[in-house]
Amino acid sequence: MVTDAGATAEDTVSVDADAVQLVVELVSPGNKTMDRKFKPLLYAEAVIPQFWRLEYDPAPRLIVSELYAGRYVETTTALAGATTRIHAPFPVDIDPAGLTSL
Repeated sequence: MVTDAGATAEDTVSVDADAVQLVVELVSPGNKTMDRKFKPLLYAEAVIPQFWRLEYDPAPRLIVSELYAGRYVETTTALAGATTRIHAPFPVDIDPAGLTSL
């Protein structure tokens, strides 16, 4: 997750949802429904502006979504083998091929 500067200054274990700017989910084979359906609903309810989902099957890809009118809308899909520029919440160039599952 990415938070506002200072969000962990007093408490390094938990962060208030209003300080979170980005959540990234790594989709696991045993938890696909939770990672793709249920968790995004909770993040949207908490009004977290950015949600990224990293999928590994069949190849690494990063799905970037932004919160619009209370739900996430996919804005970018970064595919393995190609560098993609993502602009929010900060500019970053990423190739999902360099990201591996644990």
